[in-house]
Amino acid sequence: MSETTERPPSLKEAESVIQGLASVFFETNSKPFNYDGETTQDDHRPRPDIEARYRTLIEQVPAVVFMIFLDQGISEAYVSPYIEAALGFSQAEWLDDPIRWYRQIHPDDKERWNLEAAQMVLSGEPLRSVYRIIARDGHTVWFHCDVKMVRTEEGRPWFVHGIAFDITELKQAEEALLHAHDELEFRIQERTIELAKANSELQSEITERKRVQEDLLRAGRELEIRVQERTAELAIANEILKGEMIERKRLEKSILEISEREKGRIAQDLHDGLGQHLTGVAFLSKVLERKLIEKSAPDACDAAKIARLVNEAINQTRELARGLLPVQSGSKGLMSALQHLASEVEELFDITCHFKVDEDVLIRDSDLATHLYRIAQEAVTNAIKHGHSRRIDIGLSHRRDKFLLSIQDDGLGFTERLENKEGMGIRTMNYRANMIGASLEIQKNPGGGTVVI
Repeated sequence: MSETTERPPSLKEAESVIQGLASVFFETNSKPFNYDGETTQDDHRPRPDIEARYRTLIEQVPAVVFMIFLDQGISEAYVSPYIEAALGFSQAEWLDDPIRWYRQIHPDDKERWNLEAAQMVLSGEPLRSVYRIIARDGHTVWFHCDVKMVRTEEGRPWFVHGIAFDITELKQAEEALLHAHDELEFRIQERTIELAKANSELQSEITERKRVQEDLLRAGRELEIRVQERTAELAIANEILKGEMIERKRLEKSILEISEREKGRIAQDLHDGLGQHLTGVAFLSKVLERKLIEKSAPDACDAAKIARLVNEAINQTRELARGLLPVQSGSKGLMSALQHLASEVEELFDITCHFKVDEDVLIRDSDLATHLYRIAQEAVTNAIKHGHSRRIDIGLSHRRDKFLLSIQDDGLGFTERLENKEGMGIRTMNYRANMIGASLEIQKNPGGGTVVI
């Protein structure tokens, strides 16, 4: 073997070897080419029986299998059918163009292919490498090629056979893995920088915290002295505040007494004046509605609407009057007010509403009586509005030194809002109960509805 085969060929030498190999496919009368660049007489030794021995097996292999005779031209070349699945070219198309395979090599890989193919021819060593081939539709396919050149007994190149495996998916996976690796490295570097920065900040924070702790200890001692001084000041201020609170309660009581007198006067005017007129109009509207209904007149709905609006006006007037003075003066004022409330509910809402009292419950404190009435009124309103009750029982009794007020209905019971005590009415009842030193309980009625005690 000459020195040329013992070292890798230069690019110029490789191109010379490849050109010599390629010349066989363009010269019909060309002579076989040997690795020394000399032509020889045709060698007519019998060729391997490819068709008979290997075709069935080769066509089942998911790879491109090929064979090229270097002394007979392209007519003796072979490529397996997988070429079409891999690159989109049929067997005939691939074999009809002698240099299609070379043109389809990716431009960036051609120089390397020249060098490695020349090395195979000169050294006789198998070619094992990876190349990119351009498919018919222009996309790139990666192949892992195993190629071996078989020589004659005299040492001349006879034929080349090999197999190319499509490793495009593997390459894509490698690229994705490499990208992920690079990204991970980048993230690790970023994280390392962040951790170094965080560690530096932590050290600074520890130093700062020690300084702050010392400042806190010093401030704590100063604060203790100031607390003692402030405690003495607050004790003096507390005594002054107690006196002011007593005076304020006295003033509030006086204001409430004056307010109640004015409320009583305004309530009487509303009740005797506007209330009576609206009641008469409501009555006439009801009568008119019934007459129109009996006559099946289309205006009956309008009459009903008028009656409803007048009743709403009456209710608003009564609410204003009762809001100003809901309970008349006298020890039986609360009982009378609750009885009137029950009658009014039956009349306005067409439901059953009873007031029950076993014996006279006398309450001389008008403020206490007013708050109890308001609690009952709000409970009844909730039973009608939210519970859609058809029966409401209002009870008042006296047990020892306590008064017991209860409102029981047969409605739908609690809503989620009422159970959570979020409604305005519930808060109002609780506020009034606290004002008179009472307790308020809202329970589910075992038979249905709600009980307010």
